[in-house]
Amino acid sequence: MDSQEQFRFVEWPMPFLAIVEVDLQNLFRSRITYAWLIVGVFLQVIRVLSAPWGWGTSIIVVQGLGDFILIWSMLIIGITASAVSSEAGELADSIMSKSVKRHDYIMAKFTSRIMYVMTIYLLISAVLVGAATRLLENDYDMSGLVAALLLVALALIMLTTLGVTLSMVTSNTVITIVSLLVIWYSMTIFLPLVDLEFMSPSSMMNELLDIIQGVWNGEEWKIATSFGGISIIAMFLSILYFSIKDL
Repeated sequence: MDSQEQFRFVEWPMPFLAIVEVDLQNLFRSRITYAWLIVGVFLQVIRVLSAPWGWGTSIIVVQGLGDFILIWSMLIIGITASAVSSEAGELADSIMSKSVKRHDYIMAKFTSRIMYVMTIYLLISAVLVGAATRLLENDYDMSGLVAALLLVALALIMLTTLGVTLSMVTSNTVITIVSLLVIWYSMTIFLPLVDLEFMSPSSMMNELLDIIQGVWNGEEWKIATSFGGISIIAMFLSILYFSIKDL
């Protein structure tokens, strides 16, 4: 490998990493992040401390994780809906000047938004699980508890990827938010009605109590596969669409 090839190898990920770094810095410096963390941690602590006598860890953890599916999902929708559409002007200038390649930009957006959502999720969930396992009756199975946390994480990753995808397709943030709300709550409410429960976040929440207690029904792999598959397909189609999109 000559010096020029080495330089290209080192240079290739730099635009990608730079976009990820800047995007994460902007996200973590926002007031929304501090408010989300403070309110999220406060709610989990109050939930654990106010739990009725005799309640076990599993019930409280399921309730706490449900906040991300029912409440914090709306905040995630707002954050991801502006991932690309809010930077349309700067993006066109950067790509036209060839300083940023299209696949670098869109993959950086997926990466930064997923990292951001997962960081907030893990911090709040760590407080929830830590307090619940110390202060409440331990009726959980460790492998089931980990599996439950991973399933909810996959659901949030799916929502994040759909948000970035729609933000790229539409130039209007409001339209993106409305579309995401319709998709998310359609998946939550209507998929169980057409025998697609394994793709529904609400049906997953109904399974979490048994999973945390170590009771498996064989549907867990379908849930994980469907959430992961939707995320991968959304990313793949986004890259294809973005490569031919007229900026």
